[in-house]
Amino acid sequence: MPTMLTIGQLSEATGVPASTIRFWERRGLLPLAQRRGGQRRYTEAALTQVATLLLCQEAGFTLAEVCQIEDELATRTDTWRDFIRAKITDIERDQARLAHARTLLEHALECHHEVLGECPDFQAVVASRLPGRTPAVIEDLRAAAAARQR
Repeated sequence: MPTMLTIGQLSEATGVPASTIRFWERRGLLPLAQRRGGQRRYTEAALTQVATLLLCQEAGFTLAEVCQIEDELATRTDTWRDFIRAKITDIERDQARLAHARTLLEHALECHHEVLGECPDFQAVVASRLPGRTPAVIEDLRAAAAARQR
């Protein structure tokens, strides 16, 4: 007979709270556990399933995306690559957004103006956010300022 784990044992072995395991079970991300004496009992395969869910979350997949992937895989086993390509595109977009945010914040720290609102670069970026304007990027403004000084 295979070893069966209580929800507490599965929680301890994976570091995932029992409430999360129950939630994943309700969402269909984990198969329903067998019941013995009113307690959930999981096979050792549940360890791998929980670890896989954790890995998917680390890779940036939401639980909704994991559900979608599992639904798709039930009918087409080749679709997982499409999901991964889409996630990589999302990550690249997020990286670009974060790099821009970092540049803005670094400029704010390095700016020699006492009041950030008096900085012409900052003013140009703020004004560029108004409807009908092309968004300015600090890097572009710095390059233009350097060209004017030459």
